[in-house]
Amino acid sequence: MAHKRKYDAITTYLKNNGGHQVTLTFTQIDELVFPARALPKTARTNVDWWANNYRYPEKGAYAWLNANYEVVSVNLEKEFVIFQPLLKSNNWIRPIK
Repeated sequence: MAHKRKYDAITTYLKNNGGHQVTLTFTQIDELVFPARALPKTARTNVDWWANNYRYPEKGAYAWLNANYEVVSVNLEKEFVIFQPLLKSNNWIRPIK
């Protein structure tokens, strides 16, 4: 059996969404997705917590990225986040810096 991680409930929720854009309030995430625990304080105060970046597993990005979603908007004042399905492309080329 696979090890359950803290934010796996987000992955499951988004995978079962049918590939549509999803808007969730922080309270909805707390109550529906994390019945046993709430989002960390930094998720409510720092937009960087919502970055689409696998490098920081203590943040939630692996959860939505593993569901093939990305965060496209976060409103800390009104406490909501918008997830959108990742666009798939076989022609994506990383820019050279």
